[in-house]
Amino acid sequence: MLEIENLSVSAKNGQTILREVSLSLAPGVCLGLTGASGSGKTTLIRSILGLDEGLVVKSGRLLLDGENLFACSRAERRALCGRTIGFIPQNPMTAFFPHATIARQMQETVMLHHFCDKRQARDICTDALQRVHLSDTARVLAARPSELSGGMLQRVAMALVLAVQPRYLLADEPTSALDAANREQLLALFEAYRAHAAILLVSHDTVCLRSLCAEIVVMEQGRISERQETSALFAAPKTDWTKRFVQAAQAQEKGVSTWKAWN
Repeated sequence: MLEIENLSVSAKNGQTILREVSLSLAPGVCLGLTGASGSGKTTLIRSILGLDEGLVVKSGRLLLDGENLFACSRAERRALCGRTIGFIPQNPMTAFFPHATIARQMQETVMLHHFCDKRQARDICTDALQRVHLSDTARVLAARPSELSGGMLQRVAMALVLAVQPRYLLADEPTSALDAANREQLLALFEAYRAHAAILLVSHDTVCLRSLCAEIVVMEQGRISERQETSALFAAPKTDWTKRFVQAAQAQEKGVSTWKAWN
């Protein structure tokens, strides 16, 4: 289990960004995390991943199967990324080196975590790309990140997760670069992946949250302001921000329903 206990984080200038945040991720669960821009969601993910340069952990613990990761070095925490904790960023370009091919980056990652040879790694990568509906795998693998669209890169990032199979997955707005058809496909992949992993899904996409998450956490000004089962949150939101968020859901979902009707 991945547990965050009373985590408070500040910038080096002393400004508090996270205030006593607590939540946990268990296998088989997809936990939704939403909130306004600047509410602390990205800082929380950076703190979990060890990408916390410029941040100061003031108090709290980050427990992975009972071990406090804040007692480990930054290098040790980053070593967990991939095999144990996977990450899909909002901007998929940040997940890849710009000058190396997708093949090199995917294969080296798979070889590192699966202890396999290059041919086996390529087979694993090809299969993963096909599962995210990138059928022209040879072209994708030969490309550099700048040669692929944002939506394609987002699916490559998901393919890398499928290839490595981390036990915990942090996904930051994973549907933001996708059209409606590819979003439906990605949601199906997340639903299947949830069966054997824990997912923290950061999103403003209400269709995505309602489809995948049994529970949703809302952050405001660095704190958790609301936490409810998904159905209860959309039926009876408590905070002003959540009420506005739920009101926007109806219009968004009407658009999705229209797309389904015409396709």
